[in-house]
Amino acid sequence: MSKKYNVLWIDDQHESLDAVHKTATDFDIKLWPFKSMNGGCVELEANLSKYDAVLLDAKFFENETDAPGTEDTRWVHQTKDRIRDLDNTLAYFVLTGQAKTYASPEFNNAFPHVFNKGVDKDEDGLFNMLVDACQNRGLTKLKHKYFNSFEMCSDTYLGKKHFDRLHNLVLDIENSSQIKIAQDSLTGIRKIVEAIFSKLNEIGCIPDDIIHENGWISGSSFFLSGKNSNYTYYQNIIHPVIAFNIFKILSVSQDGSHNEGNNLGVDAYMAATTNTFLYQSTVLLLLDTLDYLKTFIDNNSKIEKNQAKWELNQVHEIEIIYEGLIDTDESGNYYCGKYLLNKSYAERNNKIGDKIKIIESSDNGQASLKGLYPFFATKYQTIA
Repeated sequence: MSKKYNVLWIDDQHESLDAVHKTATDFDIKLWPFKSMNGGCVELEANLSKYDAVLLDAKFFENETDAPGTEDTRWVHQTKDRIRDLDNTLAYFVLTGQAKTYASPEFNNAFPHVFNKGVDKDEDGLFNMLVDACQNRGLTKLKHKYFNSFEMCSDTYLGKKHFDRLHNLVLDIENSSQIKIAQDSLTGIRKIVEAIFSKLNEIGCIPDDIIHENGWISGSSFFLSGKNSNYTYYQNIIHPVIAFNIFKILSVSQDGSHNEGNNLGVDAYMAATTNTFLYQSTVLLLLDTLDYLKTFIDNNSKIEKNQAKWELNQVHEIEIIYEGLIDTDESGNYYCGKYLLNKSYAERNNKIGDKIKIIESSDNGQASLKGLYPFFATKYQTIA
């Protein structure tokens, strides 16, 4: 994402329209061009949250690789329908050099905002309307207001799958009177925090040993606090306030994700209280954390530099408990022999068929899987 407005553009001749790109830049608009209906719509479907509006030619290809001469106006109508099915808050505009199409009452009934390509007055009017539509779109306003937080929910950072989770949380903050069952949103908060830990592990801020062990979520928070006695800390991993934020978020979201609550009884408390202050405060802590981490990750992406902040105190002689190949079962669980593996860690670092040696294990605490895998591999190494 960018604080500029992102507009999907479908025009089979976009490569020769440098002037349109320049005008868009002058209006603080970034155009993302495609030649065809399927090219543009597939991109829109895959990255819907990225775009703030759509600009269309009146006549273009069905597919990106179609031969010249196969352009047709029917594709613009199908594109409009696909846009509306995806998100009816996305405004769409037509910039065309097809004079007959531009003058057609039928076309103007289907597309209320049609502008003539190559006419300065029309193009200026188009981009003014584009900016106005973007500025007044609810989701775009939120993306700009909470820019760093939403940027974190992209594939560059935590993954775009978390965008909708964050959007729902932000909507609750913006419209607190609309909050219905606050405790049901705590699982989404916890999943975002889990993604934060995975990202921090990826850049060397959390050791593999922590991420890989049973209880890795609480373990990651504890490590970031600088209190894990198995490690020597040479400097703060992240700002202590952010480490404290994460501890507080997990204290509420971990407990509240279970009906009974492990320690605090958060679920029952939220169900009984007449306000949503605890939930809102937890979301605000998450927003503060995401806002900080965007800049932190941008400025601290070197693994070696981050790993230099900490050191494991003791190195034990490695004793191999079990050696075998990684596999998955029909439920998607990763395992090696009778040992269950940490799924998220294995997905990031291994593939099916990798040979590993398990050097630490514990009893499997997941009752539903204990019959298949009596043990949990708390530490293993991949054999090259």
